[in-house]
Amino acid sequence: MEPNETVLLTVNIDARQMRLRVAQQDEAQVLSAVELLNKRIAGFRRFGSSDPMDRLSWAALDLAGEVVRSESADTAIPNDKELTDIEQLLDSL
Repeated sequence: MEPNETVLLTVNIDARQMRLRVAQQDEAQVLSAVELLNKRIAGFRRFGSSDPMDRLSWAALDLAGEVVRSESADTAIPNDKELTDIEQLLDSL
């Protein structure tokens, strides 16, 4: 596989067909992302909106919130250097 090989995918997001050209190495991840997005959109169908843009917007906001929470959690975990510094400080007590 060449590093710049691409594939043309046809995906459905909330019953809307889209054609995408993606790097061949990213194909599985893109298909997983489509599946995740469709599951989120399906979860928002119960809100009663018949407008697909509403469902897509709610799903996007929900996923973006997860990313923000994940980034916040990642920064709250000390890295290896910080852990070593803490251990050295505790050892010196």
